[in-house]
Parts: sequence; C-alpha cells; structure tokens
Amino acid sequence: MCAAQGGAISFRLALTGTRLVLINAGDGVAFYPGAMLMRADGVWETMSPRGGQQAPSQLAPGERMELALPDTRPLEKLSAVERLRPTMVHFHDQAGVGFGQISLFTTPPPASAKIPAHYAGGILRLAPPSDDAIHATWVLWPQEEGIAGIRQAFKSELSQPPAKRIEWSADSRTFSVLTGAGLPAVTLIHETAQGYQLQHVASGWRSGQQQRSIWLEANQVFYAFAQIFLMLALGAALWSWRQSRRGAASA
Repeated sequence: MCAAQGGAISFRLALTGTRLVLINAGDGVAFYPGAMLMRADGVWETMSPRGGQQAPSQLAPGERMELALPDTRPLEKLSAVERLRPTMVHFHDQAGVGFGQISLFTTPPPASAKIPAHYAGGILRLAPPSDDAIHATWVLWPQEEGIAGIRQAFKSELSQPPAKRIEWSADSRTFSVLTGAGLPAVTLIHETAQGYQLQHVASGWRSGQQQRSIWLEANQVFYAFAQIFLMLALGAALWSWRQSRRGAASA
C-alpha cells in the first residue's frame, strides 16, 4: 500500500493481483478521480473501473473505487521499470484545479549520487551526472497546469505526455522538460550498476501558492503601494503642520 497527495486531498492505494483500490484518505472531495499505469515505453495507460462500471464523478473522504490493471502479465514477464508499478493518480479539487501524483509499489532506495535538477523559468532542467554511476534516468511527472487550467473549458480527462528516459553519455547536455504551469513535483528513477535508485525533485511553487489566483498576488503589490502612499501622506501632513506652527510662532 502507498499514498498520493494533492493539497488537502490524499489517497491510499492498494494493489492486489490485477485490482487497484483507491481510497480517499484526505479531508476534501476529489472530483473525477482516476489512475494510470506506466508501460515500458513510458506511455501512461488509463485504468478502467472493474466490472464495466462507470467511474464516479467524485469521491468523498473515506470513499473508494476499484480499477482494473490494463496489463495482467505476471511480474516475470514485465520489464524492469514496469515491475516498479509506476502509478499516477489524477483528480481535481473543488476549484477545478487538476492534480496528479506518482506512486511506486516497489520503491527503489534513495539515490546515492544525484543529478542537478531544478525549475528555472517554468521549465524543469536536468543536468548530466558528474560521474558515470548513473547510466540513464527515467523522468516521471504529472502534467499540471495549476490555476491556468481553470481559465479554459473544463476537461475531466488528463492529457499526460509519456515519461521520458534519458541516456547519459560523456557529451550529454542539460535536458529540459515542460511539466505544465503547475510546476509539479517530479520523480527521477536512475539506472545504475546497483539497480534502480530514486531521486525526488520538489515542486517549483511555494507551498500553497499554486492555487492562488493572480488577483490575490496583485493585491499584495497594491497593499505595498498603499502603505508607501500612506507614509508619504502622513509625512506631508506632518511637514505642513510643523510649517503652520512655525508661522504662528513668528507672527
């Protein structure tokens, strides 16, 4: 069992055979929830509700839904990265903002050697490893548009690009990935001689900022200007009062 979170909404995931169970363990309603499983080529394949049922439009706290794995092959028939069972849960909050979270049912150990990875100018930048310990890197991210997504016509489906696999070499250069305006957290799976190793990249937004509307950010600027103008007005009033006192004293 593992967990996925987005704001006040969180999910517990349980994988049993060919069945995936999603349980809303948060304190908010998740709208249009669903999940996808990554294939060997990096493509995310949508899971369907079990028994031909229709997917629920929302899951309240404590409610659950069952999905069928699209790939029912035994583990020995799967590729090495597929055996990690990379799973993405996607949903919307009550404001219509879409979220996606990556989970691995077999979690590799933390990376002993990491690559420089950060957001710059709204783009995820991945620099080559400083040594040859990391042969290749899988880049997994949920495509998130943040509040930019609610300015357009609502879509319950998630348009998710495939995960990317980067093969590092001596002449490798910085690799860029467009993950969406929401700048989500990213999961890196490194291929090393010792097996897979895991590295996490933090979201490019400050906590809680991704759901703030532009006018809320603008209000902070207007408030700062208002304070400056108030100080100037008070200074001018004080100067005028002192001038009037001096004039009265000299009369």
